[in-house]
Amino acid sequence: MAWNTWLTRTLPDDAEAGGGLMVAAIQLAITLGATVGGLLFDMSGYQSTFGASAAILAAAGLMAFVTKRAGSSALT
Repeated sequence: MAWNTWLTRTLPDDAEAGGGLMVAAIQLAITLGATVGGLLFDMSGYQSTFGASAAILAAAGLMAFVTKRAGSSALT
C-alpha cells in the first residue's frame, strides 16, 4: 500500500505507467532471488542461502536507515 501511495504521489500524471514498471521490478526481483538462491543452494547447500538472505536483509535495513536520516536532515 505504501509503495502504491508513493508511486501516485511521485508520478501523478503517469501512475499507470509507473504501476507497470513497479510490477516489472517486483517480477525481476523475484526471478533474480530465485536464480541466485538456487545457485547458492546448488553450490553450498541451504546454509549459504540463509546467510546470503541475512546479509541482504541487513544491507537493506542499513540503506533504509541511512536514507531516512538523509531525508530527515534535508528537511531541517
